[in-house]
Parts: sequence; structure tokens; C-alpha cells
Amino acid sequence: MKQSASSWQIDFDLAPSDQVGQYQGFFGTGVAVARTLGPLLVTTLLMTWGLPGWLLLGGLFLGAGYAMGPAVRWAERDRPRPAVETTVPRSDSRA
Repeated sequence: MKQSASSWQIDFDLAPSDQVGQYQGFFGTGVAVARTLGPLLVTTLLMTWGLPGWLLLGGLFLGAGYAMGPAVRWAERDRPRPAVETTVPRSDSRA
């Protein structure tokens, strides 16, 4: 649940409002790449290296997990902000 909610948050909040579809498409390619290359990587790593391969795989997951927070904070900090329009409310003289 946390992973799903956080991926939606990253997917929608970091995209500019006029490019949400493009960002979702690119963000969604990560799943396809993982499903395509993941089995090859894991099989090669674990069958070839054994226990060191398991440790390396665990280190990759740990590193990726810890890197996600700083990466998202960096992306939020450096993204362009839309200009905020300030409007002064008009008084209604029909009353």
C-alpha cells in the first residue's frame, strides 16, 4: 500500500500540469524494464555468484530504498513552479 501510494504521489506531483501523461508514460516504463531485465539480472547474479550475489542484490535494494527519499526531495526542490496569479476580489455593487 505504501509503495503504491508513494508511486502515485511521485508520478502526479512531480509532473508539470501540462505534461502529466508524458510523465506517467515514462514512469510506467520502469515496471516494464524491471519485468524484462529483472529475471535476467537476478538469475545471472544469484546463479553465478551465489551468496555474494544475494548480498549484492540486497545491497542494491537497500541502496535504492535509501536513495529514493533524497532523489524525490531533490526533484521537488529543483522543479519549475507555475506562476501563481493573484487576483483582487471585486466588490459587487448590485446589492
